[in-house]
Amino acid sequence: MTVEQVVDTTEKDAALNGGVPEPTEIAPGVWTLPTEFPSKGQPLRYTLTYALADASGGIHLIDPGVDTDANWRRLEQLLARLGRAVADIRTVIVTHLHFDHLGMGARVRAASGADVVLHRLEQAAIDGEFGGVDAERFDRWGVPHERREELARVTEERFAKAKITADRLVEGGTQLELGDPEAGGFRIEVIWTPGHTYGSICLRDAERKLIFTGDHVLPVLNPGLGLGGPTPSNPISDYLDALDRVGRFDDHQVCPGHGYRFYGLRARCEKLGAHHARRTAEVAGVLDRLDSPSVWDVASHLYWSLGWENLSHYLLDSALAQVEMHIDRLGRIGETERAA
Repeated sequence: MTVEQVVDTTEKDAALNGGVPEPTEIAPGVWTLPTEFPSKGQPLRYTLTYALADASGGIHLIDPGVDTDANWRRLEQLLARLGRAVADIRTVIVTHLHFDHLGMGARVRAASGADVVLHRLEQAAIDGEFGGVDAERFDRWGVPHERREELARVTEERFAKAKITADRLVEGGTQLELGDPEAGGFRIEVIWTPGHTYGSICLRDAERKLIFTGDHVLPVLNPGLGLGGPTPSNPISDYLDALDRVGRFDDHQVCPGHGYRFYGLRARCEKLGAHHARRTAEVAGVLDRLDSPSVWDVASHLYWSLGWENLSHYLLDSALAQVEMHIDRLGRIGETERAA
């Protein structure tokens, strides 16, 4: 398969036009549950939560979405439609630590006793093992002082909204059995896909040929990288390696965390990889033209689809982080000015 094939045009239309799609059964016992962002100022309108209903009556959620009363009602309504209730939820699997994926996990667990499943590196990031100091990072990037409070809130919100201790920690290669796989249950393979965050995972159902990609592979957006705290390796390099890891499942339906479902995983992975190759070349060009620029200076000379002057909050933080990663991959971090 060489090009993207949209699974549901209604879902795509909603994603591209500011709507929120309806829940849909995408395979026997597997449903989408779009969970909405509370703020209409967000570039994303919803997270695609997935509900897996096993034959024994259990429900298993992937990425339960932002914790709001409206999303809780959406969950209850879908479960009622399936003849189930919140008490039937057995498992909550989270692809990564961001609050729009993990957010409702604690509430679901409190109401149902469900086990929350995370990659061990995400739990370490939540617990602060990889914690960083904003002031040092802003100095390193050359962030103007009037923009620092805005960016400091990003770190606070990213981690404060995601505080949880998982019941089960997994690694790449872990096989999760949800219900009895031989009698209408699910066998889910965990694939470690660092990049967006260090402990990001994709989830593969080989029998149904579904792959749940979280924010690792999205149909339209280029996912932000390095957004889970400092890592021991370059998140762009990690991400490119992880794209190769999932791109081989080209016959699977891609079930992303945002946007819409599609086929053509290999082509999408190649397009995402090509984007980062171009970006690295663009960063090199800016470094060649400027004399001892800061990361902020380099970023301000690059093309941004929303316009550099319009980047703020999460988008600005992500942009600066990724520019630094590209400079690091080029081996030219010593050429940037480190502001006092």
